[in-house]
Amino acid sequence: GQQMFMQAGCVACHQVTGKGVPGAFPALDGSKVVNGPKEGQVDILLNGKNAMPAWKTLSDTEIAAVITFTRNHWSNKAQQNIVQPAEVLAARK
Repeated sequence: GQQMFMQAGCVACHQVTGKGVPGAFPALDGSKVVNGPKEGQVDILLNGKNAMPAWKTLSDTEIAAVITFTRNHWSNKAQQNIVQPAEVLAARK
């Protein structure tokens, strides 16, 4: 997940620290979306939001890995901390 976070370009906006860029790109560290129901984060990665593009070109496995990484990294301790590729596939439909 961490490798995909770096390769896919997530790090450019959300930063290696997960703190984002204030006023431009939201922090993932401590984020209500990242720590909330996983369906919300899956939806944002698949469909984009505000300045964030849709990442439908990534595979279900890649998206699941990035989300699982962010939900378990920095100060995040999401209750639903693992996302499976099958959940991403189901959200695409």
